[in-house]
Amino acid sequence: MTLKAMFAKARAAKAAQGKKTVPEDVEAYIDHAELYRPLMILLVLILAILVSALTVVKAAYDYRRLFNDHQVLVHQWDELQVEWGQLLLEQSTWGGHGRIESEAETRLQMRVPKADETEIIRK
Repeated sequence: MTLKAMFAKARAAKAAQGKKTVPEDVEAYIDHAELYRPLMILLVLILAILVSALTVVKAAYDYRRLFNDHQVLVHQWDELQVEWGQLLLEQSTWGGHGRIESEAETRLQMRVPKADETEIIRK
């Protein structure tokens, strides 16, 4: 059914009810509000789609950037753990009894006292 046929049918129904009808040429035109309302709705929906798409892109970018930063920090953590282990090993080496005894003998000329040089003090 065409638009003209629908208008003619509506005009006939109004005439049958005794209502005043609008001339044919006036009904053929669409009001500006009726013309722009769907267009504005379409533009608002397109704008909402673009904003949500850009938000998704930014969220994906932020996730990838933060994941890369996390991977760098995990790598640094691993390197620091290895270095910490090496420092603990070095500390145990430098603090060993044998090394302290040899350093005391060479640098400070210390020695273990002999039995006759030992004195016991009682109170």
